[in-house]
Amino acid sequence: MEEEAEVLRKELKWILEDQVHKVLQEVQHTLQECSRRFPIRCGLDENKSLVVPHRILLSSPNNIIGYVRDHPVCSFWSIGWPCQHFHFGGSTIKCVVTLLGDSICDADINFKHKQAKDHHNFKTTINPEVSWKLQQIQDAGNYLVKAMFSLNQIDKDHVFHSAKEVFLLLDELISSLNQGRSCLAYPKRKSIEDIIYSRNMQILVPPVPNDTALSFYIHSSKLIMSLYSINMSSQGRTEITSRQQIECTVQWLNEAVMLFTLALQQCQQLKDKISILKQYEEVS
Repeated sequence: MEEEAEVLRKELKWILEDQVHKVLQEVQHTLQECSRRFPIRCGLDENKSLVVPHRILLSSPNNIIGYVRDHPVCSFWSIGWPCQHFHFGGSTIKCVVTLLGDSICDADINFKHKQAKDHHNFKTTINPEVSWKLQQIQDAGNYLVKAMFSLNQIDKDHVFHSAKEVFLLLDELISSLNQGRSCLAYPKRKSIEDIIYSRNMQILVPPVPNDTALSFYIHSSKLIMSLYSINMSSQGRTEITSRQQIECTVQWLNEAVMLFTLALQQCQQLKDKISILKQYEEVS
């Protein structure tokens, strides 16, 4: 029994002195790949960023008719991926946006608006001088930077002497990565008042009617636009009478979520392995 314990103590020591750095290097590589998907510079050369403008047409998730075609060259193409053109139809809302990093820098929004008994097409755009900010992307990027900063504080020649020391680092990394992924995968629910009075609603030209509100947000790999019909109740409260939604898949967001998940798995697997052997750690 004592011989088995001694073998496990040596295995733990080997993991602390050798394998921890190897895993951390793998995590760092994963995060560097992830950072290329964001409008941030995490020590990368600017030309290595994959963030380029994408002209995208959003569609109804329940009424999709059409096809997707990739063009090797278009007016929005630069270093990185080619621009993707999405062709869809069948929705009462039409929206074409240009997405660059954490900003919608251009948009053409068309929807049917009811006035009295008639429906009229209403058109609005985003003020070209002011972008619609997607705070979720910026927040996810900030947590990514935080995780990379934690890794960069560890000298490559540093020797880990205890499981507790490794756990402190891994817990910090896991916390940052979980929060970063959650920013994209689990959007925070906003009240209709928050949407109506947001800065983003003020940049639409012309402004949408008073009984209408709209919002853009990220859900995992999708950019979603929600259109709300609203009404003021007799109690003076704003009520939503109907809601429509259109969406599109953004490839680099999908890859970013996958890389966040991969980095989390790498950290958690190392933590689990050390946790099993921790009971055999030599007490100094």
